[in-house]
Amino acid sequence: MSRAVDAVERRAVVIGGSLGGIFAAAALSAGGWAVTLLERDRLPAGAEHRRGVPQDRQAHILLHRGLTAIEGLLPGFRAELVARDAVPFDTGRMPWLGEYGWLSTDVSSWEVVSATRPLMDAVARDLLRRLPRMTVRDGVRVTGLKPTPDGWRVCAEQVGATDADGRSGLLDDFAASVVVDASGRSSRLDHWLPTLGGADEEVVDAMVGYAGRLHVARREIPFDTGLAIFGLVPDGASGLALPVEGGQWMISASGMGDSRPPRDSDGFEAFLAGLRDPAVTDLVSCLEPVGDVAVHRQTANHRRAWGSRQDWPPGLLVVGDALCSFNPIYGQGITVAALQAELLRDHLSTGRPVDRRLQLTVRAATDVPWAISTGNDQKFLDQTITASRLSRLTSGYSSRLARLGATGHVRAGATLSNIYHLMSPPSALFHPALLLAAARPLSHRQLPRPAVLDELSRRRREHPPPARADA
Repeated sequence: MSRAVDAVERRAVVIGGSLGGIFAAAALSAGGWAVTLLERDRLPAGAEHRRGVPQDRQAHILLHRGLTAIEGLLPGFRAELVARDAVPFDTGRMPWLGEYGWLSTDVSSWEVVSATRPLMDAVARDLLRRLPRMTVRDGVRVTGLKPTPDGWRVCAEQVGATDADGRSGLLDDFAASVVVDASGRSSRLDHWLPTLGGADEEVVDAMVGYAGRLHVARREIPFDTGLAIFGLVPDGASGLALPVEGGQWMISASGMGDSRPPRDSDGFEAFLAGLRDPAVTDLVSCLEPVGDVAVHRQTANHRRAWGSRQDWPPGLLVVGDALCSFNPIYGQGITVAALQAELLRDHLSTGRPVDRRLQLTVRAATDVPWAISTGNDQKFLDQTITASRLSRLTSGYSSRLARLGATGHVRAGATLSNIYHLMSPPSALFHPALLLAAARPLSHRQLPRPAVLDELSRRRREHPPPARADA
């Protein structure tokens, strides 16, 4: 095959301009492909909210494994985030109240770089546009996907455009030998390709609701990490505080079922005040709200078995939330999308085609985070729901180790942190030292509340927040 013909054939279309699509496009570019990324929304020039990312006003955690994966796909990602005032911190120093008590803040762990989702998106988009043979088209809605003798034809229309007769939606077509569906939870793949026959679906929905609001500091905060208070059965009422760019803090609340946090400011603050520890409320007393409370409730774990059929079409790949979406509370979605893009890049580097085998490999990358997310969520659901064997194993044994971690057992705490950040495989749970420790009677000792939070409480008592003008 001539180089000219090869260049024509190595064209890819990525549907969806959120992070999953950006990562997939970067992976294809690394393999020398000419890539066109299509996004329905008009993409902002900077770090601004957009309708197609409804959760972007909530807290986002980028796990360490995700940070390293993105750095490999988009070199300079971490440095650019920090240059734009994102906040790196050591998660081992972060006050964290888990199901069984406080975790240690004395042992260093994995770094995260904390930023709002709009900033993450903006940095990733800017880096993507610098890659060779990369075209980003926004305001383009995909309307159909058709196989051709040479690959695929992606049918689309320009959003908001009109033709000479005043008809809306100017039509456009894109030819490609590979199409990646990264269009998220709203993917219409089964509508575009009804011959696929749909796919088996797994859904675990703990009915989680989120509410978040940005704040700025009114006075000095005695720590520079995040803060997490995780809830218990039955309502799972939780709070999370993360320092982000611009000297701001993202304060997030979550709860399940009828205990989901409300949209109004008074209700939001009352929800935080009802958490099992007052640390988040103490922190908020040092802050000033910026803007309104935003809510998000599309949070079910949802996985589709794309690629399970033997007749899966060549040149088609489904990634990100279009394949598997998680309850956002565990912070896994961005990292999993980056790991899937790594798999795509490495697969292409060997000269292998995009095919069913790759689709199954990409889906397998969701197995461990799926087990973590659904295993924890099922604690809040009707116990008649049958969990998978892997989920039961992960949940039960992890609970035992979490109890150990709350007593100060260093290896237990470190191992759980490694797996949470996807830096170690689940097999690390079965290290002989951990098996032996888990088999022994559990100590009744619990780690104390971090002293820095007592200092935060003292500051709240001495400097109560001013009364609001509308009080």
